[in-house]
Amino acid sequence: MRYALAFPLALVALQSVVAAHAQGCVADRHGGLVCGEGKAAMRVFAGTTSPSKDYAFAWRTAQGLPSGQDTPNDVENVLIRVTDGAVLATLGGTHWETGEMRANRYELIAAWSPDSRAVVEVANSRWESDSFAYYLIDGAAATKLDLRALVEPVMTARLPPRNRQGNFFRVHEDLPVTLDARGRVRFTAMLYVPKGETSNDYKVQVNVRARGGKLSAQVVSMQRVR
Repeated sequence: MRYALAFPLALVALQSVVAAHAQGCVADRHGGLVCGEGKAAMRVFAGTTSPSKDYAFAWRTAQGLPSGQDTPNDVENVLIRVTDGAVLATLGGTHWETGEMRANRYELIAAWSPDSRAVVEVANSRWESDSFAYYLIDGAAATKLDLRALVEPVMTARLPPRNRQGNFFRVHEDLPVTLDARGRVRFTAMLYVPKGETSNDYKVQVNVRARGGKLSAQVVSMQRVR
């Protein structure tokens, strides 16, 4: 009888551990979501959560999250699973928000597919897009495709040869960035010289395909915006 009781007791204990693990992300005093504790703590960026509420963008440092008015150093942005705080991929940006302060002149966009299986990251700093990438989620990991490396050369080739040097690439954060269920990414981006008088803006569509665990993409349309 003693052995018969051991199994249900062990099962209850296991369920308690799983439940506690699933509660790794909790609201902080600013109303934001924090996952983990101590040096493993990460803070979720508002407005980056997937439609399913299962995934989001977050930030962390090797020293943990700062307290009070301290400015964080060595910031790393990550794609996480909100249910347990698991990190699926390291993003390309270094944005941060504490609930009291935020990185000046940085913007971060998460454009999710309707099924929450893929997301586009737009990480802008003062002058350019530090990261513009597509992530496909598969279980406990995500595969990355660098969209900037694909799009920027195509845009540059549209310019007269004399105007191809010294440009910065930037995806407009003030215009829609969308990702649909068929892997079609639509956005507006520009090539420009900082503090210059003109910019070269394009409305772009990129189609992303996943086959055999690998990602590929193609620029299918690029229209100049004047």
